[in-house]
Formats: sequence, C-alpha cells, structure tokens
Amino acid sequence: MYPELEVDPELTERATKVRLLSTQNDAKVPSGANSAEKVAKRAPQPKWKRALLRHVPVFQWLPGYNMEWGIDDLITGITLGLTIIPESIACALLAGLPARYGLCSAFIGPLIYLIFGSIDKVIIGPTSLVALVSVQFTVNRPIEFAFLLTFLSGVVQIIMGALRVGFIFEFISMPVIKAFSSATAILVIESQIKVLLGIKYLVPGLISSVSTLSSRIGEANMADLIMGTCAILLERVARCEKRSKALRVCCRYLATSRNTLIVFIAGIVSYIWLGYRETVPYSLSSNAISSLPNFTVPSLSIETPERSFSFWQILQELNVGIIVIPIVGILTNISIGKLTPKGLVDTNHELLTVGLCNMFGSCVQAMPSSGAFTRYAISTACGLKTPMANLYLGIIVLLALSYLSPYFNYIPEATLAAILICSIFTLLDFKLPLRLWRESKRDFGIWLLCFCVCVLFGVEVGLFVSIVVTALHLLFLWARPEILVRIQEMDDMQYISVVPGNGIYFPAINHLRALVLKACTRADFKISVVIDGHKITGLDYTAAQGISKLSSDLCRQSDASSSILLILYRFPEHLQHLIDVTDNLVFCASEAKVKEFLTQESLRNGHISLNAHIRASIDLGYKIDVE
Repeated sequence: MYPELEVDPELTERATKVRLLSTQNDAKVPSGANSAEKVAKRAPQPKWKRALLRHVPVFQWLPGYNMEWGIDDLITGITLGLTIIPESIACALLAGLPARYGLCSAFIGPLIYLIFGSIDKVIIGPTSLVALVSVQFTVNRPIEFAFLLTFLSGVVQIIMGALRVGFIFEFISMPVIKAFSSATAILVIESQIKVLLGIKYLVPGLISSVSTLSSRIGEANMADLIMGTCAILLERVARCEKRSKALRVCCRYLATSRNTLIVFIAGIVSYIWLGYRETVPYSLSSNAISSLPNFTVPSLSIETPERSFSFWQILQELNVGIIVIPIVGILTNISIGKLTPKGLVDTNHELLTVGLCNMFGSCVQAMPSSGAFTRYAISTACGLKTPMANLYLGIIVLLALSYLSPYFNYIPEATLAAILICSIFTLLDFKLPLRLWRESKRDFGIWLLCFCVCVLFGVEVGLFVSIVVTALHLLFLWARPEILVRIQEMDDMQYISVVPGNGIYFPAINHLRALVLKACTRADFKISVVIDGHKITGLDYTAAQGISKLSSDLCRQSDASSSILLILYRFPEHLQHLIDVTDNLVFCASEAKVKEFLTQESLRNGHISLNAHIRASIDLGYKIDVE
C-alpha cells in the first residue's frame, strides 16, 4: 500500500540496540538523576569488564542482590542441604566408597559453582548416574583410583572447555539423552535391589550383576527388605499431592526434605535398637569419620602393600573412564540448562566450571560430581532465585561432616538404597518412545538402540554407540537430502522439475544425478530438466562439477543437438561461478525466461506446432513475420 524505503540493515540493528539499552538504563536511573549520570550509565563497558562478567557470573547478579532473594535462597539452601546429605551418602555407597567421600563432593562443588556457575538451578554434587558409571572403572581397585578419576575428569573437562569443543554435545539428540537417562535409571535400580535384599557384592555390568544376584538370592535378609520397603512407602507418602491446600503449603518444604526425614527416622530406630541389643538385624552404613577433609593435591602414583601403580599404569586401568565421566557429567548440566526459562547453555563455560569443581574436589578426596535432576526439581519447587543457595548448602554439609558424621553409622543401607531408587525413578521416561513410535520411526530406532546397548553393555558403550549412530544419521541426511522430482507443465509444455532442499554437497550430488536420470529415463529423454535452486544454501566444488556432468549425462549422443536442455532456475549468483557452463546448460532468473527456453526446446523437438510456436512467441513479446 505504501512505498517501502530502503534502510541499511546495520543501521537498523544499531538503532534497535540503542533503544533497548536506553529503555533498560532509563528504568534503572531515578527520575531525579541528572543527564551526566544517564550518560555515565549508557557508556559502554570496558572489554575486560565484559570478559569478567562472562567468565565469573557471580558479578552479574551479586550487585542487585536483595532481601527477598536472600530469604528464598536461604530456604532453598537449607532444604537442598538436608536433601543432599543422604543422597551423597547413598551415591558414595553406590560407587563403592565410604560415606564421607560423598559428603566431600557435596560441599566443594557448590562453593565453586557459586562463583563460576552460569545456570542458576544447577546444584553440583554426587549423582547416582556418575556414581554408577564411575564404579565401572574403579571396582576392585584401591580407593585412590576414585580420587584420581575425579582429578583427571576435571582436567579433561577444562581442556575441552579451553579448546571450545562444547559444540560436539549439540550432536547428541534428545532421544539419545532420554534413552541414556532411562537406561541409567534401570541400572541404578537393579544395582540397589541387592542392597534392599541385604546381599553384598560389587561386580560391573548388568548381566554379571543379575547372574550373581540369582545365584545368591538365598542369602537375602528379610529385615533389610522390610526396612527398605518401609522407606520407599514413607517416601511415596511424603511425595503425595492429594492433600488439602493448607496442608500442602505447610508441608511444602518438609516434603522436599523427605529423604532427610526418612534417614532421620531410620537412624533413630537403629540407635534405639542398639540401646537394647548389640546388633541390628539389618546392615548399617559404616566408615563415617567426624572430621573435615585435608586439602591435598592428589598424587599421580599409587602405593599399596600389594602393588605400586605409576601414572601411565593408572591411565591404562581407568581406560576410557577419563573421557566417559566428563561427558556423562556435563550432559546432565546441559539437559538441566535447557529446562530453564532461557533454555540457553554456554557448554564451554559449563565444561570449565564443572572441571574446576572436579579438579578441586579431588583435593578434598571427592568423587566425580555434576548437576542432578532431583536437586533441580527441589530448587525450582522452593523458589530458588540465585546460586547463593549453594553457599548455605555447602555450610550445612560442612557442619554435617564436622559434627554428625559418627551418627551416619546408624543409617541402614537399605534406607539409602530406597532413597536412590525413589530419586532415580523419575528419570524413567517411556512416554517419549511411544510418541516417537507414532511420529518418527527413525528417532525411535535410535532411542531403542541406545537404551538396549546401555542396559546390556554399560552406559559408556551405549553412549559411544549412540553418538556414532547419531553422527551416521546426520551424514545420511547430508548425503541424502530432500530432493523433490516430478513432471510439471507450463502452458501445456512438460518438464522435469527438480527442487533440492538446503545445501547440495559432494556426498549428495550422485544421488541428485541418479534421481534426475531416472526421471529422464521414464520420460524417454524427451523433455527438459529444470533444477530450482531457490532453497540451496550451499554448494561445494565437487557438487558444482557434478551438476555440470549432469548436463553431459543428458546427452544421448555426442551431438549436443540431440541432448536434453538443463535449466538452472533461481540459483544464487554467488554459486553460479562454480558451475561450468556447457552447450545444454543455461541459467534462468525468471519464470518468463524458463518459459522461453521450454518453448524453444519443444519446437526443436517437434512437440509443438508452428502455429503454437507463433502464438507462444507473440506472448513472449517477439515480433513474428509471416509471409
């Protein structure tokens, strides 16, 4: 309706940024502020300050911290602290370590993530997922292997972040992550069934574990089973939402700390029982020492009474664990970051931050750590505002290490197993594969493959196979892009329409040529070919030469006059120079030009009469002399 004015896009973008900055700054400046203060507020920040805010996010939110945020973060920190203590003990036992080493991971990670963390609701600490993968590489080895695995995992994560290779995690699709999480949940639940039954053994792999459990099922202890079952029932009751509104409000924070409540009740039962009897009929956790860990750099060699391990021997023993643990740990953080309102994650920064948490954690004898979905759910329910909750959480864990550690010996192992089973149960997601089965069979196949391999051969093998399959899937889509080939008409003149989608690169050019030649064979090589390139975003040299060779493929004889015309319609100009022009290859930028070439070809091949040609020529604006 109105004439459009040509505007420089760069100027428009700059003007938009200026308006946005002005609006934000004006909102922050009081109405009585003078113009000098406004100018100072609008001044661009120095480069060093922008880099500091980017790499140390605590300076972004700390200046605006207020009392309201502080109250919410305090409540969240206390709740998370009471939750992470029993979870950390359970994860340590799952990894084959004494309870105190799980608590060491629960305080050092949050304190570091408080300063460098970029995702508000990520709470660093031990997780059942990382513990389950770690035990595959440290089982039946000295305990120092676990600390060195933590140190080396942190070093690998820092190297990956420094080299900015975080983009590789974008190649891990959502079906792979969901299958990986569900398979891990199955493995954790299976590994804790033996604890519920009071049977003690530690073997890697699902098949070996099930075989061992089947052969020793006669050793099951009914007291452990009763204790674990009661803990599971109590956890489900605390989780239940079918209660009055007033009661839900009163129990909001108590319900999120249900794990601590369960452990507290079970500990009291054990304490009272031991007051009247020398032993309890169920297994208790042990090796809890009341002291803070010493800060020491882990030694790169291990000395035991039986054997000495050099650094290279340790690397051989840990094998691919130093690669798998960093990947597994960072995947959880990335997944949590995508669940936040922003949904954006700086993977390289997360790699550096989690790497620092693990590297410093190894100095206090911590096991590998990462974020956890259970802690994310609790922080969201409690209304966490900033990472300051990590500080309160870390203080609570330190107090527990200092004064409460001896009392952890009264906690039944079956209770800790019940906590792990209930917390990991939320990772089971079988709604996604059902949806994929209905809507995307290819993604369902990837999910099924990842799930089965993880369950049968271990999560590290499943993760590797899934990444390889996903990469092959992407390569297949690259080599077989969507290409629409059909016969169309323009003023009663038929032609073969070819519409490639996205970029055409060297793996796909032979596929394109095969589709075109197949269509030409069905048309008995009597109609022209029009390739519409308006969707093509990229073209490499090999693909361009392949298009030139396609024009040669359309020559049935050495004489160019007997060949089919190849029309390249709406090809981007910056890609045309890569294609060698031949006698039967032309470029067209408009539909009228395509119509002209089709008319000429139809006349040359005798597909239209002279009168029809005259009428078509007049329509095209040519002057025709008829004697």
